[in-house]
Amino acid sequence: MKKILCSLTIILTFLFDAVAQKTTNRILFIFDSSNSMQARWESGTRMDVAKRFLAELIDSIARLNDTEIEVALRLYGHSKGFPPQDCNDTRLLVPFAPDNYQKIKRIIQSLRPMGTTPIANSLEKAADDFPPCKNCRNLIVLITDGIEECGGDPCAVSERLQTSGIAIRPFVIGIGLDAQQRQAMECVGRYYDAAREDDFRSVLGLVISQALEKTTYQINLLDANNHPSETDVAFTVFDQKSGKVVLRMMHTLNSRGLPDTLPGDPLLTYRIVVHSIPEVEIRDIVLSTGKHNVVAVPLPRGRLAVKTQKLIGYKELKILLRNDKGYIINIQDINTDARVCAGRYIIEVLANPPYRSQIEVKPAEVTTVEVPVAGVLSFQAATVGYGTVIDADGHRVIDLDENSTRHTIPMQPGRYTLVFRPKSARDIFFSFSKDFEIVSGSTTIVKAN
Repeated sequence: MKKILCSLTIILTFLFDAVAQKTTNRILFIFDSSNSMQARWESGTRMDVAKRFLAELIDSIARLNDTEIEVALRLYGHSKGFPPQDCNDTRLLVPFAPDNYQKIKRIIQSLRPMGTTPIANSLEKAADDFPPCKNCRNLIVLITDGIEECGGDPCAVSERLQTSGIAIRPFVIGIGLDAQQRQAMECVGRYYDAAREDDFRSVLGLVISQALEKTTYQINLLDANNHPSETDVAFTVFDQKSGKVVLRMMHTLNSRGLPDTLPGDPLLTYRIVVHSIPEVEIRDIVLSTGKHNVVAVPLPRGRLAVKTQKLIGYKELKILLRNDKGYIINIQDINTDARVCAGRYIIEVLANPPYRSQIEVKPAEVTTVEVPVAGVLSFQAATVGYGTVIDADGHRVIDLDENSTRHTIPMQPGRYTLVFRPKSARDIFFSFSKDFEIVSGSTTIVKAN
């Protein structure tokens, strides 16, 4: 008993860790130190205000004392005067590391507005700012008072960062941008406008809140009555943008009939595939920040049972389930049942000849298909030869083994014709055909001429 409990504990611990494994939030600040940051902005220059509020934010993150948060700082326009324009003026000044907050603050305080605005180049270089990590969530916060000035395409670079899974869609905080500039930056990421100093402080707090607040969700699999009673089916959660697997597990209801609570990311757009028969997919799932979300997936299912009273002549029989387009969506064995989503299908039993039937599976019901019991064709030739069985509609059913003289073949009830010619015979007149009938549970002997 102790061994069983120990094994169960290990399994539960493994499953819990698979879902609740700790994730490190890595926030890369890309900070605009271009010449335009010298412009006046209420109580000082744009640079003075941005430096002050960003330093306050860094202090706030440091006070969290959270080992699962790391920050880094990349600057652009910080080292080369303007003019002339230097579009390579971007650099990672503080890499990701624990407790590097004071170093970031010191660098921020020493900044002077100098150069141009190579946003696309900065984002492209940022791809290498995130060291390889299996359980890291990579975030970019871009703070700028202007738009791209070096001919690059920040929107295209941002898209590549997201589709490659390097970083989640960036946050973009625009300082004093006009309407046309705002529109140009909205495709780069989640854009937040800071027209005034107070706006900037609020937006910084909102961005970090969205980046760090815990968010959870559950997946409710709904039956035909819209009750979340369906379960015991595998599902996969994808990052819809990058296509990467976020989570893959078996749906489970606990003793209270509730599904698992899963850790979620409000900054991702999810795609969920439930691996039912057939599979069900839902897209464009966005979670609300800092809340427990419920994701509902309609999954009314019934059972499909395909049976035969006796398996005469066959070692096994496979059943193909096809959708209305003819695609195979499941294969099961005879005398088994499977949970299938409600709907209309075609089943095909791989007998001789195949047994086909159109069926409708209804939710919470068992749809039973009875396959007629096979009979057996027995044919013995004097010599090996070429033979084919043709059904009453004139279609080929099966070819005989050309290297054998004795043939015992399980077949579905019905009328057929056997066409045969010895291998050694080189004249069509040595070919013959025999009509015969197969009866369920009986052997039909066909004699050669």
